[in-house]
Amino acid sequence: MSEQAVTCSHVSKSFGATRAVSDIDFFISPGEVLALVGENGAGKSTLMNMLSGGLAPDSGSITVAPPSGGHGRAVAMVHQELSLFDNLTVAENLELDRTGGRAFVSERQSREVVRRTLDELGVSIDVDATVGDLTVGQRQLVEVAKAIAVPPTLLILDEPTSSLEAPQVELLFAAVRKLSAAGTAVIFVSHRMDELFELCDRVLVMRDGKQIEFGDLAGHTRHSLVESMVGRETTTFYPDRAESTTDATIEISLDSVSVGTALTDVSLDFAAGRITAIAGLDGHGQSELAEVLAGALAPTTGTVRLRGEAVRLASPRVAVRRGIGYIAPNRRLDGLLLDKSVSLNTTLAAAPRLFRSGFVSTTKERDVVAGVISRLAVKTSSLFQPIIELSGGNQQKVLIGRWLIYDKLQVLVLNDPTRGVDVGSRAQIYAVIRELAERGVAVVLVSTDLQEILGLADEIHVMYSGRITGRLDAEGASESAVMHLATGGEHLV
Repeated sequence: MSEQAVTCSHVSKSFGATRAVSDIDFFISPGEVLALVGENGAGKSTLMNMLSGGLAPDSGSITVAPPSGGHGRAVAMVHQELSLFDNLTVAENLELDRTGGRAFVSERQSREVVRRTLDELGVSIDVDATVGDLTVGQRQLVEVAKAIAVPPTLLILDEPTSSLEAPQVELLFAAVRKLSAAGTAVIFVSHRMDELFELCDRVLVMRDGKQIEFGDLAGHTRHSLVESMVGRETTTFYPDRAESTTDATIEISLDSVSVGTALTDVSLDFAAGRITAIAGLDGHGQSELAEVLAGALAPTTGTVRLRGEAVRLASPRVAVRRGIGYIAPNRRLDGLLLDKSVSLNTTLAAAPRLFRSGFVSTTKERDVVAGVISRLAVKTSSLFQPIIELSGGNQQKVLIGRWLIYDKLQVLVLNDPTRGVDVGSRAQIYAVIRELAERGVAVVLVSTDLQEILGLADEIHVMYSGRITGRLDAEGASESAVMHLATGGEHLV
């Protein structure tokens, strides 16, 4: 048998009394693409960190073949949480990683190497652009380019498509196939089932830190793979839609709103009790629209109205006081207090109304938070566990739960609410979003996952180049109809 690219032999890892990974045993051949799947908290991140050298196993062994030609890294990993320096340029980020800050490289040579790497990935990004000025999707592609600049023995991709639109996903897949053909082994993590079946050869299923199965992916259907991951029978992911009505109260509206070059003359109404989706390709104004509604971005011109009243939402804090909740696409930067407890993060918005006297009732706090944890099946050892210790999916559930207990909520703006969340947890989050809509909340959904928009929304508005190009009733909408409008096509009647 030829040498395996990666051999993982009976590997286990514990953190205190918690067994995070137990007796994992598999191998990856050169050029093979392995799907690593499991619910949030299944042990995937711990396993990937051991494979990449960030953690040492307590028992067992991991062997990675040296890189081809004897240079470069044995393992490169693209993390779910991006690791770029926002204040540096694209070229500086990639070159710093490539040289490790050790070798002197001329600026001209550096920029040429980086430009060539991006060209090979098929990405058109200015190498002199500051990373902090890029869209989330562009940053994700730069992160991928950084990892593959020198082909490794093993490339680990942890939710690399979570912020990418369909054309960007195709660029990534083409790059992965090229690397695979050259002999690089790839571990691919995604909660988008269609991507797994399109790209991967075999699958490793984990549940509660244990290896459930390891074998050919072709032996699975989408349904059987999800059942293997969650260990139970699954039903549809998306709850039933609301009945269409013409007399719903307009909770919030945009009246001829523009923001620089990002939004141009946008007028939209968002009705109570409905989930209104804003679709479009990355960088066409959807995120800016969400930020305007949430008070994170001020309109250059135009008016925001709450129940018909013109308002100035000077900040997200002001918006919350007016009954507007917001879940940003980057929970670690814009949503969570990472060093604080699960309990504090859950009650952050509702605390002034839960504890009107100014004194926190520990009993009431415990009861309220325990209800959220139970409702969303948040995996945590304690209500007072630092939230940074939870998996990304469980952190996201806490963010969703934060608004479930805010009784003043009238509008909830969601920007990629299930980014990095497993399929089982998505169903729970979707149920809560629909529950909030049924309470009369106007839900605004921005998502890079088109299937999510089609499955969850009551109506869809599509953006192109900062403008609304059309409206679709979600019941009869299709991917092709959305993409037609998202690429500048005229509305089809």
